[in-house]
Parts: sequence; C-alpha cells; structure tokens
Amino acid sequence: MQYIKNDLSIDLKEKNRPIPEDESRLFVLNPENKEMQIDDIIEALKNDKVVLGTNFSQEEADRVMFSVADRFGLSDSLELQAGFASSLGHRENVGKYYMTVNKRDDFQYVAPHSEGSSFINMQLASFFCVENTTDGGETILLNIDPSCNIWGRLRERVKRGKSKRTLTPTEIKQIKLMLRLNMPADALKEDDEILAQTDVNEIFSLFDVLVEPQQTYSKILEQHCFTYWDTIGYVDSDLANEFCRFLRDNGLLKSPPNHIDDNVLDDSKDRRIRGFGCHFEQLFRSKITRKLAPGDFVIQNNLTWCHAVNNWTPDSGIRKVAAAFA
Repeated sequence: MQYIKNDLSIDLKEKNRPIPEDESRLFVLNPENKEMQIDDIIEALKNDKVVLGTNFSQEEADRVMFSVADRFGLSDSLELQAGFASSLGHRENVGKYYMTVNKRDDFQYVAPHSEGSSFINMQLASFFCVENTTDGGETILLNIDPSCNIWGRLRERVKRGKSKRTLTPTEIKQIKLMLRLNMPADALKEDDEILAQTDVNEIFSLFDVLVEPQQTYSKILEQHCFTYWDTIGYVDSDLANEFCRFLRDNGLLKSPPNHIDDNVLDDSKDRRIRGFGCHFEQLFRSKITRKLAPGDFVIQNNLTWCHAVNNWTPDSGIRKVAAAFA
C-alpha cells in the first residue's frame, strides 16, 4: 500500500487549522424515551455520529449498551471485555458491562486514542458518568479524518511470533490463548522493527515489534478504515506534545505549581519510544468537547472516534466515569 508523504509546507498549513467543534456530529436521545430508541442509535452510529443520553441510570446504560452491541453482533465481545476488568485487576466493574478507567497521577491527562489494539479490534466504546465535580475532566472526542495521509509514518506496537517448524493446529490454538497471537498471520515479517525478543520454548520465539498500521473492518460502517489504536498513540512522543498544545490552545490544560516539564502531565510517558509524526490537525477533522454530568451516557464507533480526557487540579472534586467496550 502506498502513502502520500506530507511535505513541510502542508504540515505548517495544517498546523494552523483549528479542529472545529461540531455539535452536528452529536445525536442526543430523548430523555423521556430511552428504551425505545435503539433503532435511532443504530442509525446515528451508521452515520458515524456520537450518541448522547442524559439522566440515565447505571441499569439503563447497561441495557442500552447491550442492545446496541447485540445488534452489531458484538454482545460476546462486550461480556468478554467486562470480564477482563476484574480478572486482570487493573480496573473494577461498575454495573454489569462498565468498568472504572485506568488510574493516573495528579495533573495527568489521557491523550486521544481508540481503545485497544488491532488484535483486540474493539468496535464500540461507551462512557457513563457517575460523578464529575473537578475543575477539569472534560471528555474530548475526536473524529478521525479518513482522507488524512499520515498513516505511513505512524507505527503500532504489537506482538509477533516465529517458529522453527510448522505448527500443529493444537499449538496454534495454544499460542492464541496464551500469547494472543493468530499464527501464521502474526508471524514475524522482514520489515518489522524488533524491540525485544523472548524465547518461549525451543521452537517458538515471541517478539515485541513496531509495524505499519493496517486498516480494520468496521462492522458499524461496513467498510475498512484506519484506527488510531492505543498501541499506536502511546508509543509516539509527538502525540503527547500535540495534545499539550491542543489543550493549551483550547484553555483546557491544568498545570501544577512551578510547572516546567510537560512530560509529567503525560500518563503514558514511560511507554513512548520516539516521535512518529502525529499532527492533530491532519489526523482529526472535528471534535466534540463535553464535561460529562452524572447520568450522561455516550456511545460511539471506537474505530473512527478517539477519546481523551484533560487533566484537573487535585482535590478540586471527584471524577468517576465508567467505560464499556465491545
């Protein structure tokens, strides 16, 4: 696949273009008729809109999320992701399908990303607000521009495998279960950039690599698209720089006293490898910014919409927003 490389003049032009706030991409549910609007939600998602409901209970959010996931054939994925919350220990379950978000240090933000990776391939993302009284904590949703040309310079961090012989069907199943690899599709390729190698046994080695992003099929839009997975965003130091600039430009950045180094604000600073050329004004065509209120329910296409959260001043309030994915 060929990519068009942007030259410096295009980069500078794009960098001066603000990402527009576009409320027309937000479909707001009738608060008096939550349960009867599944068809409307499906239609809005098929038009690549974000759906917002207000005054939801946790039970209503669970029911609607399951109904929408089920319509797209994603109910098993929804239940699987909810099960990971308690089994892996880094999140806690909230209701039936929602889970707490990852913890972060004081003043840290969460940069834009689509949840998961190309391997996990989560199609739906939803957020439910329990409480939000901080002086920040706005949810920022950014719609990926399908015509942007930056994917050739970005990289995704993934796992690859290499075997010294042909694997049996049983071994392939074991590797998928234990190492989360689909062999032979996930076999190490010549152009993969190797970061680390682990010899699992005498015949099989596991590699941590950087690869060129590939398109993913969207069950919602029924077409292939590029997705800015977490495994693409967190390796790129340019993303952290871009997001800090974006937050400052939009008056959303909270800085600690005597602030000098923006790196301390980045919740993924220890995972970043180097700059890969993320430019917000090229990657995103529009945004929706909302400080979620108790009872707010949001659902969106996880492949085409990234989510992010700005930071807040410690002890300025409590922010409890739960997430569900399928």
